[in-house]
Amino acid sequence: MSPPAPLAATAAAAALLLGLTLTACHKPPPAENITPPAPAKPIDVTSAKVESRDMPRYLRVTGQLQAAWDAMVASDAAGKVESTPVERGAVVKAGDVLVKLDERVSQINLREAESSVALAKAQADLSGSEYERNQPLAAAKAIAQADLNRLRTDTAAKDAQLAAAEARRDMAQKSLKDAVILSPFAGTVAERLVSPGEYVQPGKAVARVVDTHTLRLLLNVPEAAVGRVKAGQTVEFTVSAYPKVTFQGKINFIGAAVREASRDLLVEAEVDNQDGRLKPGLFAEARLTTGEEKTLAVPAAALRIDGTKRRLYVIKNNQLEERLVDIGENEKDWVEIRQGGVSEGEAVVLKPGPDAADGVPVVAKP
Repeated sequence: MSPPAPLAATAAAAALLLGLTLTACHKPPPAENITPPAPAKPIDVTSAKVESRDMPRYLRVTGQLQAAWDAMVASDAAGKVESTPVERGAVVKAGDVLVKLDERVSQINLREAESSVALAKAQADLSGSEYERNQPLAAAKAIAQADLNRLRTDTAAKDAQLAAAEARRDMAQKSLKDAVILSPFAGTVAERLVSPGEYVQPGKAVARVVDTHTLRLLLNVPEAAVGRVKAGQTVEFTVSAYPKVTFQGKINFIGAAVREASRDLLVEAEVDNQDGRLKPGLFAEARLTTGEEKTLAVPAAALRIDGTKRRLYVIKNNQLEERLVDIGENEKDWVEIRQGGVSEGEAVVLKPGPDAADGVPVVAKP
């Protein structure tokens, strides 16, 4: 059954009105006026020129520090340890007592030896006097020549006995002197190896003394670089104990031959260590200046360091151009540029800040 005509007309009108409404909802929005972004504001920078400079060339080697004097001081006498006046770490002068042995036996032996010398001297004097007294008698034929010869032989024997007695006395004196073991040079006691009451034999080490006021830096120079090393050269080196401090020494010895096993040459430098900061046994990374070479360089302040990357900001047409560079040696606040596409005379930014970036406009002042 069909709806009445007026109701159908009303439904059609409603449908038409709904369609017009939906169409109006999907009309594009009216166009707006879009303003382009304002240009970036130039930043103020200080610049410097890329220069061609004489930069040093170094030979880099490794080595180890050793004491100039390092001795295991040994006893030259036998005896019981009576006292040890020094302890580990004590600073001693040449001639200071390290260990004192019991001297009683040495003193007795010395007295006995001195008595033997006195007896031998008396006998030698008597024999010599007898020989001199009989010489005129033999010349006058008052005694036989054979008797005079016997007196001369006896005198020589007595003189030999006196010399032997004096040698034994000297040995006894030395034994008594050796009972006091002295430091052979000024330094520091690194180890004390005996204690009171211990019996030592000749040759036994009683203490280790190390002189650290002057150190020896032993360097291993590769065979190919031997020709670049000369006596008197200055050596700069660092140690892990003081990573930000550079120490210096001077080469005073160059090995006579290259070592076959390692194909390197042993070179020694003398290092002043009056302040005692450096210790024997420290590993060192050293460099020797071998000359200069002209190369491009920039002030160290022009570099921005981000991890392993080194950046420069070159000023071109009042804008920054970022350059990644590979650096080399440094000398007096200048750094060598090995690779990175910079040219002599180009202007680079000093102390580039966080706002420095590729394409940023700048106002540069020298």
